Amino acid sequence: MFAFPVSFTLAITIIFLIIGFIIGFPVIAAVVGAAISGGFMWNVYRNSNEVVLKMVGGLPASEHEHARLFNVIDGLCVVGGDPRPALRVVGIEYPVALAVGMPGEAGTIVVSAGFLKTMGRVEMEAVMAHIMWRLRTGDIGLTTYMLALTAAVQRFGGDKVMKAVIARVADERTVMWADVAACQATRYPPAMVSALEIVEQAAGIPLGRIGAQPLWFATPDSTGDDSNSLGGGSTMAFARPPLADRIAVLKEI
Repeated sequence: MFAFPVSFTLAITIIFLIIGFIIGFPVIAAVVGAAISGGFMWNVYRNSNEVVLKMVGGLPASEHEHARLFNVIDGLCVVGGDPRPALRVVGIEYPVALAVGMPGEAGTIVVSAGFLKTMGRVEMEAVMAHIMWRLRTGDIGLTTYMLALTAAVQRFGGDKVMKAVIARVADERTVMWADVAACQATRYPPAMVSALEIVEQAAGIPLGRIGAQPLWFATPDSTGDDSNSLGGGSTMAFARPPLADRIAVLKEI
């Protein structure tokens, strides 16, 4: 998780050091470079949750209105020994479920009204187990940070650089591992298969209404490009295995 920010800070410091040798003040230049780059990366890290949650939107879930969601989460937290994450609901009909959070934090799980409407209890439990595993392993933290960093460098025209970085650090197999981990947690693989099939059959995503798509538990294969903005349907170079492949693997379990 910290390898990239440290590497970035070191690279900028070396660049400033070289410039310092040219102008005659190498130590001062290196200190300035380290301060600027380190401060920038720390500021992105500190504000990552807030930045990404703004992309997603939504309001706090109600324990009364969304009792089934709370019950499922509480059950999984007991089994996995995880702290209960904050829960939010965003009012779109597409079945979306995702988590936002940095390493060591309980995080925030966001689901859509469409998710609550179309998923039965067993499907919901499978999806939440998938998301909780990604929170626990740090995949959500890395993705949250990368999305926030991409939003920050966009102001300086660094989109192409970030896409290249993300393509190197992101591993599409993580999503499949999370699927398998969810099946192990629930001991009922057909539930995860059913959840993925619901997404596969859903109508199109209302682009611009909810962002941070790389954090979603599943996305339609048609949005695998980067033509949309960060706040819409862009995957921002985060590779995702096709839904059909994920379903096929789970059916073999």
